[in-house]
Amino acid sequence: MVNNRRGRPSGAPIARRLLLDAAHRHFDAGDLASISSRDLATEVGVSHTLVNYHFGSRNGLIAAAIALRAAPHDVIALSRDDDGRLDLERLAHGVLAVWEHPEHGARLADLARRLVSDSGASETIGDYLQSSVFDPLVDEAGRAHARRMATALIGFLFGRYVIALPIFTRLSTEEAGRLLFSMLR
Repeated sequence: MVNNRRGRPSGAPIARRLLLDAAHRHFDAGDLASISSRDLATEVGVSHTLVNYHFGSRNGLIAAAIALRAAPHDVIALSRDDDGRLDLERLAHGVLAVWEHPEHGARLADLARRLVSDSGASETIGDYLQSSVFDPLVDEAGRAHARRMATALIGFLFGRYVIALPIFTRLSTEEAGRLLFSMLR
């Protein structure tokens, strides 16, 4: 069922959904970072060109799949108080909840390890995090404070979950939340 015609694809919303579903299955299996866009498209019976059409690139598809599983912009949105201001304690605990999630946490860490070694994917994820995490932090706290918060978040997540530094991994979730909160203030 491969379609090699030029122009706007027919059934486009279905193909996009099928590709995202396949990406989620591979995310859950832990091999998303290593599968090609051609293999994903073949798996769901669509042209590999639809990956670029819908997501810009394979890395864009990966970013979209990750965003739907552990969306940083959702964590930021859920971290707002009743007046719409960012509650840094909620943010710290929300970030931990995503990375400590029993189903997704280990897969996120594994995927992060793989993406770090792929400069194209790192750039795509970096662009997504810039627009969905850093820019809202700048709007909320100003550029200098947002830089400090982003540095704390990235350093903490990388240290605790990606390279598993004992200074971070030995902390209970509650201790980790307090530490991250203190770093974000």
